Amino acid sequence: MAELARCYDGELEVYEHAAFLNGRLIFSEPEVVGDRPAHGSVFTLEGSAIVSAVKAAEDPEKPGIIVRLFCGMHEGDATAKLVFAEPVHRACICDLRERETEELAVDGATVELSVLKHCKFITVYVE
Repeated sequence: MAELARCYDGELEVYEHAAFLNGRLIFSEPEVVGDRPAHGSVFTLEGSAIVSAVKAAEDPEKPGIIVRLFCGMHEGDATAKLVFAEPVHRACICDLRERETEELAVDGATVELSVLKHCKFITVYVE
């Protein structure tokens, strides 16, 4: 049974087929060494909510980001506090069309959200 399961869930073996170039592939892009840290974070999440999306706002006039969170708890409610790497100028709750509905209190780089009920989600716009 385990061998049959591996047929469906195993690694996909692939190779590049280029009959006219095999063995002499030349990559024209030079290797670039970055000067930024290899790891970093725009924000950290404290609490039991789950981040489902982080993206730029759809409105090109808005310089901030959209953070969408949801309560994935089987039972109970979820909490969420977003702690950003930089100070937050403003934050607000939005609907799914990213229309602002409610301003949120900002404490430096921290945005604390209300409790998320079972299977609920929240969309937050942050600048």
